[in-house]
Order: sequence, then structure tokens, then C-alpha cells
Amino acid sequence: MQSRWIMLFVAFLAAFVFLLSLQAIPPLMSAIMKEYVVGHAMADMLMLFVALPAIFISIPSGVLINKYGIKTLGLVGLILLCVGGLLSAAPASFLVLGVGRLVVGMGGSIVIVSALTLIPQWFPPEQRGLAMGIFGLNMPLATIISFNILGRVGIACGWRYSLWISLIVSVIALLVWMLFIKEKRVSAEKIPSKVFLSGLRNKQIWLLGFIWTAFSMGSISFTTWGPKLFADFWMMTPIRANFLASLFMIFALITPLTGLISDRLGKCRILIMISAVGMAISFALIPAFSGAILFLIVAFLGLSAAFLPPAIFALPAEILDQSSVGLGYGILNTCLNAGIVIGPLIVGVIIDSTSNVTAIFSSMAIFAIFPLLFAFKLKTR
Repeated sequence: MQSRWIMLFVAFLAAFVFLLSLQAIPPLMSAIMKEYVVGHAMADMLMLFVALPAIFISIPSGVLINKYGIKTLGLVGLILLCVGGLLSAAPASFLVLGVGRLVVGMGGSIVIVSALTLIPQWFPPEQRGLAMGIFGLNMPLATIISFNILGRVGIACGWRYSLWISLIVSVIALLVWMLFIKEKRVSAEKIPSKVFLSGLRNKQIWLLGFIWTAFSMGSISFTTWGPKLFADFWMMTPIRANFLASLFMIFALITPLTGLISDRLGKCRILIMISAVGMAISFALIPAFSGAILFLIVAFLGLSAAFLPPAIFALPAEILDQSSVGLGYGILNTCLNAGIVIGPLIVGVIIDSTSNVTAIFSSMAIFAIFPLLFAFKLKTR
């Protein structure tokens, strides 16, 4: 029983340090753009370079887990994450910073798949919603810390200091993984290749992946550009703009509760629909308000978003055979990062081409409504 929760903590920490590295850039975006004299679309490449490797690496990582084990794959991923963090924290040019972010993305894609695959090994189906809800805290916490601590450090000391802090936390996670990780191995020799092929051909896991893509397009677009949008259009100070953007994630901290609700109701599809509708409405309302009402809308956005990740993370073990669960999480991570690439890039182009804040947030609302449409066709065992 105790080992189960230790494994959840190790998986959580490993994913958290990657997401901290990912989310460290948005609150520093203005300073980086100013130093290197680049536009919004070019600056978004720093997010794209993190997400791009996962599109190609995640599915092979899910397959290789069965051959080499979660511990080995996760260790490789965390080492790459540390190397990329070092290149990002001490760049001589925008190009070197981009290479560092690319290596961070390579390591992070392996880490996420490894961490997610570990949890179904230790938690039975009736407890996976809660476990995945706790695991899902890593993104809100990483964003809150990035926007409200690393962002302040960047303003006070320079943006490179924020990335040094992120690197130190990554090294700690690497040591924890090496010392404490345990897994229940599934022998690769007992798994026929047709099992992997059937997993790749499974329409439901790809449909779940498309839901995850659309969700990430909306949520990551908001966390990427939110601080700058609130500063430019609502004339907020950088600290206040960072806090408001992070409020989305502060209220998303209820994911353990939404995961528990998922376990009790067993209605993951309904929770996905509720999340999509709430997020789309919130994005559409943001441009029309300011002051306290704006804060309430962003808070509601976070509450709505909290219902989706536990449901998404719990479903691969229900859709696929146990031996293909790693592949399922690889597909999900591929789709997640496709959303991270596409969403902020589209919004960055819209920002560069128009000063219409309604058009900018309407694009996020359109992204958010797609999970509702896909969920109607989602089926699980």
C-alpha cells in the first residue's frame, strides 16, 4: 500500500519537472523577445521546440517501455531533460536556447509516457481516477510556480535565473527516480507484435487523443499568451498579469476531487463534455469583462478544465489491453504535444495580425469546444 503512493509521488515529480521546464518560458516571453528582438510567432518556437519531439518520440517510447522497462526509459528522459535545461539556462544565442528547448522536449516526452505508464501498474481500476487526479496536479502546480515565482525571479534577476532554478529541480527529480522507482515488469517476449498493431489501429484511443489535442490547444494557448495579453490589453503590471493567467491553474488544483468523482460516477465521457462546455464559455466571455468579474471567469475556466485530465488519463487502461497501455499513453502524449505546437502558434499568428482581443480569445473557445464533439463518439469497455 505504501509503495503504491511512493510510486505515484515519483511519477508525479518526474512529470512535474518537465512541465515546470515547459511553463517556465511564458512568463519570461516578453524579456526574451526584447533581448533577441523576435516577434510573437518566432518566440512561440520556444514552446514549439519542446512539444515537437514528443510528436515523434512518444509512441516509440510507449513501445520501448515493454522491452527496456519504465525505470530505464524514465532515466534516459530525465537525463535529457537536465541536459536541455542546462543549454536553456546558459544560451549564447536564441538558436542555442532553441536547441536546449528541443532537448528538453525529447526528454520530457519520454518522462511523461514513463510516469503515466507506471500508475496503472500500482493502482486498480476503481482507484485510478483519484491517482490520475493527483498526478494531474503537476500541470497546475508547475504553472502556478512558473508564473508567480519564476516569473518574479525573472523580473528581479533576469530570465536566465528562472531557468537555472528549473534545472536544479530537474536534477533532484533525476536522483529521486534513480533511488526509488520500482515497476511490475511485463515480459516483452510474451507480447506479440500484433498486440501493438491492434493498439495503433484502435480508433477509440486516437479519438481520446484528439480530445487531448483540442484541450491542450486551448489551455496551453491561454497559459502561453495570457500573461502578455493581460498586460497589453488590460494594462496590468507583469506580476498581476502573471497571477491572473496562473489563476486558471490555481482553480485546476481540484483535479484529485474531479478524479474521485470520476471513480464514483464512472462517467468519464460526461466529465469531458462538462469540461469542454465550461472552458468554451469562459474563453468567449473573457474579452468582455475586467476587474473582479474577469478574475471570476478565469477561475471558472480553471474549474472547468479540472474535470478533463483525470478522465483522459484513466481511460487508456480501459480502452487497451494491459500490455498496450504504455503505447496508449504514447499516443496521448503525441496528441497532447501536437496541440501544444498548433494552438499557441495559431494564436501567436492571430496576435501578430490583429489587435482584436475578441478574435484572439474566440480562437481559444473554438479549440475548447472540440472535445465535446469528439466525446459523443467515444466508447470504452
